[in-house]
Amino acid sequence: MDINTVVRENNISILRIDGKIIGEASNTIQREIDKQTKNGAGKIVLDLSAVPLMDSAALGTIVAALTSLNKRGIKLVLLKPQKAVSNVLRITRLDTIFEIYDDEQKAISAFD
Repeated sequence: MDINTVVRENNISILRIDGKIIGEASNTIQREIDKQTKNGAGKIVLDLSAVPLMDSAALGTIVAALTSLNKRGIKLVLLKPQKAVSNVLRITRLDTIFEIYDDEQKAISAFD
């Protein structure tokens, strides 16, 4: 799994994740989120368009990140999850907790 982070204007960090998020990969995501918030990101987009699969550790990591970020006034949204990931989010009812967008501009506009 790889993460390419793009920092946009207005303190928006887009984490473009490529590959399966399984095992230790979820820790890599948490470290990148921590790095971005330490660098001043007030808004985080997790781009899941290139993530074919995520395990329960990954789900736990993004839920923990959402909770932690919300407490600090930092918003996190999900972008373009693939079908398998969308199904997992729906089955676990996490789709009711996360804001999920199919379009990057809409995800960015969610921060307005």
